[in-house]
Amino acid sequence: MYLPPSWRIAVLVILGISVPGSIFAVEIRVPLDVPEIQQAISIANDGDVIIVSDGTWNEAIDFSGKNIEIRSENGPQSTHIVGTLDSAVVAIRSGETNLALLEGFTVRGGGGVEITGPRLGGGIYISGSSPRIRQCIIEENQASVGGGVFIDGGPSQQVVLEEVQIRSNVVSDSGGGLAIIGVGIGVSLVNCSVQENHAETVAGAIFCETSSLQLQSSQISQNSAEMLVGGVWLYQSSDGNFFDCEFSENNSLIVGGAVVVSDFSRVTMDHCILHDNSGGASGGGMLFDVGDDQLIQEIKFCVFNNNSASGAGSDVVISFNLVKVMMERCTFGPPAPNSASNIRVNNDYPEALLLDSCIVRGGTLPSIEAEPGSTAGYYSCVDGLVASGITAIDCIDEDPLFANPAAGILSLQPDSPCIDNGNPALPVDPDGSAPDMGALGVVESGTFRRGDVNVDGLSNLADAIQILGMLFISGSGPIGCLDAGDCNDDGLLNISDAVTLLDALFVSGSPLPEPTGDCGPDPTTDPLDCSNFCP
Repeated sequence: MYLPPSWRIAVLVILGISVPGSIFAVEIRVPLDVPEIQQAISIANDGDVIIVSDGTWNEAIDFSGKNIEIRSENGPQSTHIVGTLDSAVVAIRSGETNLALLEGFTVRGGGGVEITGPRLGGGIYISGSSPRIRQCIIEENQASVGGGVFIDGGPSQQVVLEEVQIRSNVVSDSGGGLAIIGVGIGVSLVNCSVQENHAETVAGAIFCETSSLQLQSSQISQNSAEMLVGGVWLYQSSDGNFFDCEFSENNSLIVGGAVVVSDFSRVTMDHCILHDNSGGASGGGMLFDVGDDQLIQEIKFCVFNNNSASGAGSDVVISFNLVKVMMERCTFGPPAPNSASNIRVNNDYPEALLLDSCIVRGGTLPSIEAEPGSTAGYYSCVDGLVASGITAIDCIDEDPLFANPAAGILSLQPDSPCIDNGNPALPVDPDGSAPDMGALGVVESGTFRRGDVNVDGLSNLADAIQILGMLFISGSGPIGCLDAGDCNDDGLLNISDAVTLLDALFVSGSPLPEPTGDCGPDPTTDPLDCSNFCP
Protein backbone atom coordinates (compact mmCIF):
# COMPACT_ATOMS: atom_id res chain seq x y z
CA MET A 1 0.00 0.00 0.00
CA TYR A 2 1.36 3.41 -0.93
CA LEU A 3 1.26 5.95 1.90
CA PRO A 4 2.61 9.40 1.12
CA PRO A 5 5.25 10.41 3.67
CA SER A 6 3.08 13.26 4.89
CA TRP A 7 0.37 10.74 5.91
CA ARG A 8 2.90 8.76 7.93
CA ILE A 9 4.12 11.86 9.74
CA ALA A 10 0.55 12.85 10.50
CA VAL A 11 -0.20 9.44 11.97
CA LEU A 12 2.81 9.65 14.27
CA VAL A 13 1.83 13.12 15.44
CA ILE A 14 -1.77 12.08 16.15
CA LEU A 15 -0.68 9.00 18.09
CA GLY A 16 1.89 11.01 19.99
CA ILE A 17 4.29 8.10 20.14
CA SER A 18 7.63 7.19 18.64
CA VAL A 19 7.77 3.91 16.73
CA PRO A 20 10.28 2.36 14.34
CA GLY A 21 9.88 3.64 10.80
CA SER A 22 9.81 0.08 9.42
CA ILE A 23 6.35 -0.42 10.92
CA PHE A 24 5.10 2.28 8.58
CA ALA A 25 7.42 1.44 5.68
CA VAL A 26 6.36 3.51 2.70
CA GLU A 27 7.27 4.38 -0.85
CA ILE A 28 8.56 7.89 -1.36
CA ARG A 29 8.45 9.00 -4.98
CA VAL A 30 10.80 11.50 -6.55
CA PRO A 31 9.71 14.03 -7.77
CA LEU A 32 6.06 13.25 -6.99
CA ASP A 33 6.44 13.53 -3.20
CA VAL A 34 9.70 15.46 -2.91
CA PRO A 35 11.71 17.15 -5.67
CA GLU A 36 15.15 15.59 -5.01
CA ILE A 37 16.60 12.23 -4.01
CA GLN A 38 18.49 13.57 -0.98
CA GLN A 39 15.33 15.22 0.32
CA ALA A 40 13.60 11.85 0.08
CA ILE A 41 16.42 10.27 2.07
CA SER A 42 16.11 12.93 4.76
CA ILE A 43 12.47 12.03 5.51
CA ALA A 44 12.88 8.27 5.05
CA ASN A 45 13.14 5.70 7.81
CA ASP A 46 14.62 2.21 7.79
CA GLY A 47 12.68 -0.07 5.46
CA ASP A 48 11.34 2.69 3.24
CA VAL A 49 11.65 2.54 -0.54
CA ILE A 50 12.49 5.59 -2.63
CA ILE A 51 11.35 5.35 -6.26
CA VAL A 52 13.02 7.78 -8.66
CA SER A 53 11.47 8.74 -11.98
CA ASP A 54 13.35 8.93 -15.28
CA GLY A 55 15.69 11.82 -15.82
CA THR A 56 19.06 13.28 -14.89
CA TRP A 57 19.44 14.14 -11.21
CA ASN A 58 22.28 16.59 -10.64
CA GLU A 59 23.06 15.96 -7.00
CA ALA A 60 25.30 13.97 -4.68
CA ILE A 61 23.45 11.68 -2.28
CA ASP A 62 24.28 10.09 1.08
CA PHE A 63 22.30 7.22 2.58
CA SER A 64 22.80 8.90 5.99
CA GLY A 65 22.96 5.62 7.91
CA LYS A 66 19.51 4.51 6.80
CA ASN A 67 18.72 0.97 5.64
CA ILE A 68 16.52 2.05 2.77
CA GLU A 69 16.12 1.05 -0.85
CA ILE A 70 16.67 3.64 -3.56
CA ARG A 71 15.41 2.39 -6.91
CA SER A 72 14.91 3.89 -10.33
CA GLU A 73 11.59 3.43 -12.04
CA ASN A 74 12.94 2.25 -15.41
CA GLY A 75 16.58 1.31 -15.03
CA PRO A 76 20.01 2.88 -15.55
CA GLN A 77 19.53 3.83 -19.19
CA SER A 78 16.71 6.16 -18.17
CA THR A 79 17.84 7.42 -14.78
CA HIS A 80 21.15 9.19 -14.15
CA ILE A 81 22.65 10.61 -10.97
CA VAL A 82 25.34 13.08 -11.99
CA GLY A 83 27.77 14.49 -9.46
CA THR A 84 30.64 16.95 -9.45
CA LEU A 85 34.37 16.54 -8.97
CA ASP A 86 34.28 17.78 -5.36
CA SER A 87 32.58 14.64 -3.96
CA ALA A 88 31.47 11.09 -4.61
CA VAL A 89 28.14 10.82 -6.38
CA VAL A 90 26.82 8.29 -3.83
CA ALA A 91 28.10 7.91 -0.26
CA ILE A 92 27.21 4.96 2.00
CA ARG A 93 29.38 5.36 5.10
CA SER A 94 27.37 5.21 8.30
CA GLY A 95 27.01 1.52 9.11
CA GLU A 96 24.30 0.64 6.58
CA THR A 97 23.69 -3.12 6.19
CA ASN A 98 22.58 -5.38 3.34
CA LEU A 99 19.11 -3.88 3.80
CA ALA A 100 20.42 -0.77 2.06
CA LEU A 101 20.04 -1.02 -1.72
CA LEU A 102 20.88 1.16 -4.72
CA GLU A 103 19.26 -0.20 -7.88
CA GLY A 104 18.89 0.87 -11.47
CA PHE A 105 20.95 4.06 -11.86
CA THR A 106 23.74 5.37 -14.01
CA VAL A 107 26.21 7.04 -11.63
CA ARG A 108 28.69 9.39 -13.24
CA GLY A 109 30.67 12.59 -12.98
CA GLY A 110 31.98 12.21 -9.42
CA GLY A 111 35.43 13.11 -8.09
CA GLY A 112 35.55 11.20 -4.81
CA VAL A 113 35.56 11.93 -1.08
CA GLU A 114 38.68 13.74 0.11
CA ILE A 115 40.30 11.86 3.00
CA THR A 116 43.55 13.48 4.24
CA GLY A 117 44.67 14.31 0.73
CA PRO A 118 43.67 11.61 -1.77
CA ARG A 119 40.17 11.42 -3.15
CA LEU A 120 38.42 8.06 -2.78
CA GLY A 121 35.50 6.59 -4.71
CA GLY A 122 34.60 8.86 -7.58
CA GLY A 123 31.26 7.20 -8.28
CA ILE A 124 30.35 5.39 -5.06
CA TYR A 125 32.11 5.69 -1.69
CA ILE A 126 31.39 2.90 0.82
CA SER A 127 32.99 2.89 4.26
CA GLY A 128 32.16 0.60 7.18
CA SER A 129 28.90 -0.40 5.51
CA SER A 130 27.47 -3.42 3.65
CA PRO A 131 25.02 -2.20 0.99
CA ARG A 132 23.84 -3.97 -2.13
CA ILE A 133 24.39 -2.31 -5.50
CA ARG A 134 22.26 -3.80 -8.26
CA GLN A 135 21.78 -3.16 -12.00
CA CYS A 136 23.73 0.08 -12.02
CA ILE A 137 26.16 1.62 -14.50
CA ILE A 138 29.06 3.41 -12.82
CA GLU A 139 30.91 5.38 -15.46
CA GLU A 140 33.08 8.40 -16.20
CA ASN A 141 34.12 9.12 -12.62
CA GLN A 142 37.58 9.94 -11.33
CA ALA A 143 39.49 9.80 -8.05
CA SER A 144 42.91 9.09 -6.60
CA VAL A 145 41.88 5.57 -5.53
CA GLY A 146 38.77 3.69 -6.65
CA GLY A 147 37.62 5.63 -9.68
CA GLY A 148 34.27 3.89 -9.98
CA VAL A 149 33.81 2.47 -6.48
CA PHE A 150 35.83 2.61 -3.24
CA ILE A 151 35.11 0.26 -0.31
CA ASP A 152 36.90 0.20 3.04
CA GLY A 153 36.39 -0.38 6.73
CA GLY A 154 35.03 -3.40 8.54
CA PRO A 155 31.44 -3.95 7.44
CA SER A 156 29.45 -6.58 9.32
CA GLN A 157 28.23 -8.24 6.11
CA GLN A 158 29.55 -8.83 2.61
CA VAL A 159 29.24 -5.92 0.18
CA VAL A 160 27.39 -7.26 -2.88
CA LEU A 161 27.37 -5.88 -6.42
CA GLU A 162 24.99 -7.62 -8.84
CA GLU A 163 24.66 -6.93 -12.58
CA VAL A 164 26.73 -3.78 -12.25
CA GLN A 165 28.78 -2.24 -15.05
CA ILE A 166 31.86 -0.33 -13.90
CA ARG A 167 33.33 1.35 -16.95
CA SER A 168 35.41 4.25 -18.22
CA ASN A 169 36.58 5.48 -14.82
CA VAL A 170 40.05 6.90 -14.14
CA VAL A 171 42.38 7.10 -11.13
CA SER A 172 45.71 8.79 -10.57
CA ASP A 173 46.80 6.03 -8.18
CA SER A 174 45.13 2.60 -7.93
CA GLY A 175 41.90 0.80 -8.74
CA GLY A 176 40.56 2.43 -11.88
CA GLY A 177 37.27 0.59 -11.62
CA LEU A 178 37.14 -0.53 -8.00
CA ALA A 179 39.36 -0.32 -4.91
CA ILE A 180 38.81 -2.49 -1.81
CA ILE A 181 40.91 -1.89 1.30
CA GLY A 182 40.64 -3.64 4.67
CA VAL A 183 37.36 -5.43 3.96
CA GLY A 184 38.07 -8.85 5.45
CA ILE A 185 34.50 -10.06 5.33
CA GLY A 186 34.50 -9.49 1.62
CA VAL A 187 33.14 -7.93 -1.52
CA SER A 188 31.23 -9.98 -4.08
CA LEU A 189 30.67 -9.15 -7.75
CA VAL A 190 28.10 -11.34 -9.51
CA ASN A 191 27.29 -10.98 -13.22
CA CYS A 192 29.24 -7.74 -13.36
CA SER A 193 31.54 -6.17 -15.92
CA VAL A 194 34.58 -4.01 -15.16
CA GLN A 195 35.56 -2.52 -18.48
CA GLU A 196 37.73 0.22 -20.02
CA ASN A 197 38.91 1.66 -16.71
CA HIS A 198 42.36 3.21 -16.40
CA ALA A 199 44.92 3.71 -13.65
CA GLU A 200 47.74 6.16 -14.11
CA THR A 201 49.75 4.06 -11.65
CA VAL A 202 48.53 0.53 -10.78
CA ALA A 203 45.51 -1.80 -11.09
CA GLY A 204 43.39 -0.61 -13.97
CA ALA A 205 40.37 -2.72 -13.05
CA ILE A 206 40.39 -3.73 -9.36
CA PHE A 207 42.81 -3.07 -6.49
CA CYS A 208 42.23 -5.35 -3.49
CA GLU A 209 44.35 -4.79 -0.37
CA THR A 210 44.00 -6.85 2.83
CA SER A 211 40.52 -7.87 1.72
CA SER A 212 38.46 -10.73 0.31
CA LEU A 213 37.16 -10.52 -3.26
CA GLN A 214 34.72 -12.87 -4.96
CA LEU A 215 34.07 -12.66 -8.70
CA GLN A 216 31.36 -14.84 -10.23
CA SER A 217 30.25 -14.90 -13.87
CA SER A 218 31.87 -11.51 -14.43
CA GLN A 219 33.97 -9.88 -17.14
CA ILE A 220 37.16 -7.93 -16.56
CA SER A 221 38.09 -6.47 -19.92
CA GLN A 222 40.00 -3.68 -21.67
CA ASN A 223 41.35 -2.13 -18.49
CA SER A 224 44.80 -0.56 -18.41
CA ALA A 225 47.53 0.72 -16.13
CA GLU A 226 50.46 2.94 -17.01
CA MET A 227 52.74 1.04 -14.62
CA LEU A 228 51.61 -2.26 -13.04
CA VAL A 229 48.61 -4.59 -13.35
CA GLY A 230 46.09 -3.87 -16.04
CA GLY A 231 43.38 -6.02 -14.46
CA VAL A 232 43.05 -7.28 -10.86
CA TRP A 233 45.69 -6.97 -8.13
CA LEU A 234 45.33 -9.10 -4.99
CA TYR A 235 47.74 -7.35 -2.64
CA GLN A 236 48.87 -7.61 0.97
CA SER A 237 47.19 -10.71 2.45
CA SER A 238 44.12 -10.58 0.25
CA ASP A 239 42.05 -13.58 -0.79
CA GLY A 240 40.40 -13.99 -4.19
CA ASN A 241 37.85 -16.52 -5.35
CA PHE A 242 37.03 -16.24 -9.07
CA PHE A 243 34.52 -18.54 -10.79
CA ASP A 244 33.29 -18.52 -14.40
CA CYS A 245 34.95 -15.21 -15.23
CA GLU A 246 36.55 -13.78 -18.35
CA PHE A 247 39.70 -11.63 -18.28
CA SER A 248 40.39 -10.15 -21.70
CA GLU A 249 42.40 -7.35 -23.33
CA ASN A 250 43.74 -5.93 -20.07
CA ASN A 251 47.19 -4.42 -20.31
CA SER A 252 49.94 -2.74 -18.34
CA LEU A 253 53.11 -1.11 -19.59
CA ILE A 254 55.55 -2.74 -17.14
CA VAL A 255 54.26 -6.07 -15.69
CA GLY A 256 51.00 -7.89 -14.97
CA GLY A 257 48.25 -8.05 -17.58
CA ALA A 258 45.12 -9.69 -16.20
CA VAL A 259 45.69 -10.91 -12.61
CA VAL A 260 48.52 -10.33 -10.11
CA VAL A 261 48.72 -12.14 -6.76
CA SER A 262 51.37 -10.75 -4.40
CA ASP A 263 52.51 -10.09 -0.84
CA PHE A 264 51.03 -13.10 1.00
CA SER A 265 47.79 -13.14 -0.96
CA ARG A 266 45.95 -16.17 -2.32
CA VAL A 267 43.67 -16.89 -5.28
CA THR A 268 41.35 -19.71 -6.30
CA MET A 269 40.26 -19.64 -9.95
CA ASP A 270 37.81 -22.11 -11.47
CA HIS A 271 36.45 -22.23 -15.04
CA CYS A 272 37.89 -18.86 -16.03
CA ILE A 273 39.19 -17.67 -19.40
CA LEU A 274 42.18 -15.33 -19.77
CA HIS A 275 42.83 -14.18 -23.32
CA ASP A 276 44.41 -11.32 -25.27
CA ASN A 277 45.93 -9.72 -22.17
CA SER A 278 49.30 -7.96 -22.27
CA GLY A 279 51.66 -7.75 -19.31
CA GLY A 280 54.38 -5.50 -20.62
CA ALA A 281 57.63 -7.29 -19.81
CA SER A 282 56.10 -10.26 -17.97
CA GLY A 283 52.92 -11.95 -16.76
CA GLY A 284 50.41 -11.30 -19.52
CA GLY A 285 47.85 -13.63 -17.98
CA MET A 286 48.90 -14.05 -14.34
CA LEU A 287 51.83 -13.01 -12.16
CA PHE A 288 52.61 -14.60 -8.79
CA ASP A 289 54.88 -12.90 -6.23
CA VAL A 290 53.44 -14.31 -3.02
CA GLY A 291 56.25 -14.99 -0.51
CA ASP A 292 54.60 -17.99 1.20
CA ASP A 293 54.39 -21.58 -0.03
CA GLN A 294 51.70 -22.49 2.51
CA LEU A 295 49.15 -20.36 0.67
CA ILE A 296 48.19 -22.74 -2.13
CA GLN A 297 47.22 -20.94 -5.33
CA GLU A 298 44.60 -23.13 -7.04
CA ILE A 299 43.86 -22.68 -10.75
CA LYS A 300 41.41 -25.26 -12.16
CA PHE A 301 39.68 -25.69 -15.53
CA CYS A 302 41.03 -22.37 -16.80
CA VAL A 303 41.94 -21.42 -20.37
CA PHE A 304 44.82 -19.14 -21.35
CA ASN A 305 45.10 -18.00 -24.96
CA ASN A 306 46.83 -15.32 -27.02
CA ASN A 307 48.25 -13.47 -24.02
CA SER A 308 51.52 -11.60 -24.40
CA ALA A 309 54.62 -10.41 -22.60
CA SER A 310 57.85 -9.25 -24.15
CA GLY A 311 60.25 -10.82 -21.67
CA ALA A 312 58.84 -13.72 -19.65
CA GLY A 313 55.63 -15.63 -19.09
CA SER A 314 53.04 -14.57 -21.65
CA ASP A 315 50.46 -16.60 -19.71
CA VAL A 316 52.01 -17.09 -16.26
CA VAL A 317 55.15 -15.84 -14.55
CA ILE A 318 56.29 -16.88 -11.06
CA SER A 319 58.81 -14.72 -9.20
CA PHE A 320 61.82 -15.88 -7.16
CA ASN A 321 59.84 -15.62 -3.89
CA LEU A 322 58.26 -18.60 -2.11
CA VAL A 323 55.05 -19.79 -3.73
CA LYS A 324 53.00 -22.91 -4.42
CA VAL A 325 50.85 -22.81 -7.55
CA MET A 326 48.68 -25.79 -8.46
CA MET A 327 47.16 -25.83 -11.95
CA GLU A 328 44.70 -28.63 -12.68
CA ARG A 329 42.93 -29.36 -15.98
CA CYS A 330 44.05 -26.06 -17.56
CA THR A 331 44.58 -25.34 -21.26
CA PHE A 332 47.27 -23.00 -22.56
CA GLY A 333 46.92 -22.02 -26.20
CA PRO A 334 49.73 -20.35 -28.14
CA PRO A 335 50.80 -16.90 -26.93
CA ALA A 336 50.34 -13.85 -29.12
CA PRO A 337 52.89 -13.51 -31.96
CA ASN A 338 56.37 -12.30 -30.98
CA SER A 339 55.72 -12.98 -27.30
CA ALA A 340 57.62 -14.81 -24.58
CA SER A 341 57.07 -18.41 -23.52
CA ASN A 342 53.72 -19.43 -22.04
CA ILE A 343 55.09 -20.04 -18.54
CA ARG A 344 58.21 -18.79 -16.78
CA VAL A 345 59.22 -19.99 -13.28
CA ASN A 346 62.01 -17.85 -11.85
CA ASN A 347 62.65 -19.66 -8.57
CA ASP A 348 64.03 -23.08 -7.72
CA TYR A 349 61.83 -24.02 -4.76
CA PRO A 350 60.65 -27.64 -5.16
CA GLU A 351 57.35 -27.80 -7.04
CA ALA A 352 56.69 -24.09 -6.94
CA LEU A 353 54.43 -24.92 -9.91
CA LEU A 354 52.52 -28.17 -10.32
CA LEU A 355 50.75 -28.91 -13.61
CA ASP A 356 48.21 -31.73 -13.36
CA SER A 357 46.37 -32.86 -16.51
CA CYS A 358 47.13 -29.63 -18.36
CA ILE A 359 47.84 -28.79 -22.00
CA VAL A 360 50.57 -26.25 -22.76
CA ARG A 361 50.92 -25.34 -26.43
CA GLY A 362 53.72 -22.92 -27.21
CA GLY A 363 54.47 -20.53 -29.99
CA THR A 364 57.88 -20.01 -31.54
CA LEU A 365 59.66 -20.19 -28.15
CA PRO A 366 59.64 -23.07 -25.63
CA SER A 367 56.27 -23.34 -23.92
CA ILE A 368 57.78 -23.53 -20.41
CA GLU A 369 60.98 -22.01 -19.05
CA ALA A 370 61.59 -23.28 -15.52
CA GLU A 371 64.47 -23.42 -13.07
CA PRO A 372 65.49 -27.03 -12.37
CA GLY A 373 63.29 -28.68 -9.76
CA SER A 374 60.79 -25.84 -9.64
CA THR A 375 58.06 -27.33 -11.83
CA ALA A 376 56.42 -30.74 -11.91
CA GLY A 377 54.06 -32.04 -14.57
CA TYR A 378 51.68 -34.96 -14.17
CA TYR A 379 49.63 -36.46 -17.01
CA SER A 380 50.06 -33.31 -19.06
CA CYS A 381 50.68 -32.49 -22.71
CA VAL A 382 53.63 -30.09 -22.88
CA ASP A 383 54.98 -28.66 -26.10
CA GLY A 384 58.79 -29.02 -26.02
CA LEU A 385 58.66 -31.24 -22.96
CA VAL A 386 62.34 -32.22 -22.88
CA ALA A 387 63.58 -28.65 -23.24
CA SER A 388 61.12 -27.27 -20.68
CA GLY A 389 63.13 -28.31 -17.63
CA ILE A 390 60.12 -29.68 -15.76
CA THR A 391 59.98 -32.92 -13.79
CA ALA A 392 57.56 -34.95 -15.91
CA ILE A 393 55.50 -37.96 -14.84
CA ASP A 394 53.28 -39.61 -17.48
CA CYS A 395 53.46 -36.51 -19.68
CA ILE A 396 53.40 -36.38 -23.48
CA ASP A 397 54.74 -34.02 -26.11
CA GLU A 398 52.24 -34.25 -28.97
CA ASP A 399 49.95 -31.98 -30.94
CA PRO A 400 46.80 -31.76 -28.76
CA LEU A 401 44.69 -31.29 -31.88
CA PHE A 402 42.73 -28.23 -30.85
CA ALA A 403 39.51 -27.82 -32.85
CA ASN A 404 40.51 -24.48 -34.40
CA PRO A 405 43.34 -22.70 -32.58
CA ALA A 406 43.54 -19.93 -35.20
CA ALA A 407 40.00 -18.96 -34.24
CA GLY A 408 40.68 -19.38 -30.51
CA ILE A 409 38.67 -22.63 -30.28
CA LEU A 410 40.76 -24.81 -27.95
CA SER A 411 38.35 -27.69 -27.46
CA LEU A 412 39.73 -31.03 -28.67
CA GLN A 413 39.15 -32.93 -31.86
CA PRO A 414 37.75 -36.44 -31.29
CA ASP A 415 41.10 -38.10 -32.08
CA SER A 416 43.17 -35.87 -29.77
CA PRO A 417 45.82 -37.74 -27.73
CA CYS A 418 44.70 -35.71 -24.69
CA ILE A 419 41.28 -37.36 -24.46
CA ASP A 420 40.91 -39.76 -21.49
CA ASN A 421 44.64 -39.40 -20.72
CA GLY A 422 44.51 -37.08 -17.72
CA ASN A 423 45.33 -38.08 -14.16
CA PRO A 424 43.19 -41.16 -13.34
CA ALA A 425 43.08 -40.06 -9.70
CA LEU A 426 41.00 -37.01 -10.65
CA PRO A 427 37.18 -37.15 -10.86
CA VAL A 428 35.82 -38.67 -14.07
CA ASP A 429 34.37 -36.48 -16.80
CA PRO A 430 30.59 -35.84 -16.88
CA ASP A 431 30.10 -38.64 -19.43
CA GLY A 432 31.73 -41.12 -17.06
CA SER A 433 34.96 -41.42 -19.06
CA ALA A 434 38.47 -40.96 -17.70
CA PRO A 435 39.63 -37.36 -17.22
CA ASP A 436 40.94 -35.52 -20.26
CA MET A 437 43.98 -33.32 -20.26
CA GLY A 438 43.03 -29.66 -20.41
CA ALA A 439 39.95 -27.66 -19.52
CA LEU A 440 37.64 -28.17 -22.47
CA GLY A 441 37.53 -31.76 -23.76
CA VAL A 442 35.61 -32.47 -26.95
CA VAL A 443 32.83 -30.01 -27.75
CA GLU A 444 30.35 -31.70 -30.02
CA SER A 445 29.12 -29.77 -33.03
CA GLY A 446 25.42 -29.20 -33.39
CA THR A 447 23.21 -31.11 -35.78
CA PHE A 448 22.35 -29.35 -39.04
CA ARG A 449 21.14 -29.62 -42.66
CA ARG A 450 23.84 -29.03 -45.25
CA GLY A 451 23.18 -25.72 -47.05
CA ASP A 452 20.52 -24.53 -44.58
CA VAL A 453 22.51 -21.64 -43.16
CA ASN A 454 19.48 -19.59 -42.10
CA VAL A 455 17.94 -22.59 -40.31
CA ASP A 456 14.54 -22.37 -42.00
CA GLY A 457 14.42 -26.07 -42.88
CA LEU A 458 15.32 -25.52 -46.57
CA SER A 459 18.47 -25.27 -48.69
CA ASN A 460 17.66 -22.64 -51.30
CA LEU A 461 18.71 -19.38 -52.97
CA ALA A 462 18.36 -17.42 -49.72
CA ASP A 463 21.08 -19.57 -48.16
CA ALA A 464 23.49 -18.96 -51.05
CA ILE A 465 22.85 -15.22 -50.75
CA GLN A 466 23.56 -15.35 -47.00
CA ILE A 467 26.88 -17.13 -47.59
CA LEU A 468 27.94 -14.53 -50.16
CA GLY A 469 26.84 -11.69 -47.90
CA MET A 470 28.87 -13.05 -45.00
CA LEU A 471 31.94 -13.36 -47.22
CA PHE A 472 31.81 -10.08 -49.14
CA ILE A 473 29.37 -7.55 -47.66
CA SER A 474 30.51 -5.60 -44.61
CA GLY A 475 27.99 -5.66 -41.77
CA SER A 476 26.29 -8.87 -42.85
CA GLY A 477 25.30 -11.08 -39.96
CA PRO A 478 27.44 -14.11 -39.05
CA ILE A 479 26.43 -17.66 -39.85
CA GLY A 480 25.55 -19.48 -36.66
CA CYS A 481 26.22 -22.92 -38.15
CA LEU A 482 29.44 -22.86 -40.16
CA ASP A 483 29.08 -26.56 -40.94
CA ALA A 484 25.79 -25.87 -42.73
CA GLY A 485 27.51 -23.30 -44.94
CA ASP A 486 30.26 -25.75 -45.90
CA CYS A 487 28.25 -26.97 -48.88
CA ASN A 488 31.08 -28.99 -50.45
CA ASP A 489 32.25 -30.39 -47.08
CA ASP A 490 35.90 -29.45 -47.56
CA GLY A 491 36.30 -27.96 -44.08
CA LEU A 492 36.39 -24.39 -45.39
CA LEU A 493 33.79 -21.67 -45.83
CA ASN A 494 34.39 -19.72 -49.04
CA ILE A 495 32.88 -18.76 -52.40
CA SER A 496 33.03 -22.35 -53.66
CA ASP A 497 30.34 -23.27 -51.13
CA ALA A 498 27.92 -20.74 -52.61
CA VAL A 499 28.79 -22.01 -56.11
CA THR A 500 28.22 -25.63 -55.01
CA LEU A 501 24.81 -24.78 -53.57
CA LEU A 502 23.76 -22.81 -56.68
CA ASP A 503 24.91 -25.68 -58.89
CA ALA A 504 22.87 -28.18 -56.88
CA LEU A 505 19.80 -25.94 -57.05
CA PHE A 506 19.87 -24.75 -60.68
CA VAL A 507 22.44 -26.63 -62.80
CA SER A 508 23.45 -30.22 -62.08
CA GLY A 509 20.94 -31.07 -59.40
CA SER A 510 23.65 -33.09 -57.63
CA PRO A 511 22.82 -33.60 -53.94
CA LEU A 512 24.91 -31.88 -51.32
CA PRO A 513 27.00 -34.02 -48.95
CA GLU A 514 25.15 -35.43 -45.94
CA PRO A 515 23.37 -34.45 -43.81
CA THR A 516 20.75 -33.03 -46.16
CA GLY A 517 17.08 -33.96 -45.77
CA ASP A 518 17.25 -34.86 -42.09
CA CYS A 519 19.28 -33.16 -39.38
CA GLY A 520 22.53 -34.82 -38.41
CA PRO A 521 26.09 -34.26 -37.20
CA ASP A 522 28.99 -33.54 -39.51
CA PRO A 523 30.32 -36.92 -40.72
CA THR A 524 33.79 -35.45 -41.30
CA THR A 525 36.25 -33.93 -38.85
CA ASP A 526 37.11 -30.32 -39.64
CA PRO A 527 37.67 -27.02 -37.80
CA LEU A 528 34.16 -25.74 -38.52
CA ASP A 529 31.51 -25.98 -35.84
CA CYS A 530 27.80 -25.43 -35.40
CA SER A 531 26.40 -23.36 -32.55
CA ASN A 532 22.87 -23.62 -33.93
CA PHE A 533 20.86 -26.83 -33.89
CA CYS A 534 18.08 -28.03 -36.13
CA PRO A 535 14.69 -26.76 -34.99
